Amino acid sequence: MRLFPVSAHHPYLTSIRTWYEASFPPDERRPFGQVVQLLACPDMHLCGLVDGDDLVGFVVYWRWPEMLFVEHIAVDPDRRGRQYGQQAISQLLRLESPYHVLEVELPQDGTSQRRVRFYERLGFSAAPFSYAQPPYQAGSPAIPMYLMASPAIPDQQTFRILSQLIRERVYERFY
Repeated sequence: MRLFPVSAHHPYLTSIRTWYEASFPPDERRPFGQVVQLLACPDMHLCGLVDGDDLVGFVVYWRWPEMLFVEHIAVDPDRRGRQYGQQAISQLLRLESPYHVLEVELPQDGTSQRRVRFYERLGFSAAPFSYAQPPYQAGSPAIPMYLMASPAIPDQQTFRILSQLIRERVYERFY
């Protein structure tokens, strides 16, 4: 499986949009048209997860000198359980960065508990500080989540710096 960079007019966008909108509730994602517009930002990357000739999922991530932030990752529901998500995260972890960071729903049910354990098995640790995903639309409420990182975020100062960069560069600059 490989990560395939997707451009604004690539035919993969149809499937990626379907999975994006089905995998994430509206308050945990931006409108898909905005995702396509953001492909013009050099720090934002949308990649298809490609196995042979088949698109099996996608990942959206941001890369800066301070960190690589995974905004969204999803696998075709018909192909889950084949380790595509694990392979994609493993490939991202091989990209040079001081921290690899992502947001994860709090473990309130079986699905969210499994998701947290999935990232823990891949070397991520939940920061022991309160975090909320900033809203995608100005005026909407923030959503309590874990901020997970590899390597682990060592202290509250680093946590504050990373969470502020995410808030400013992924969310607030697009209000």
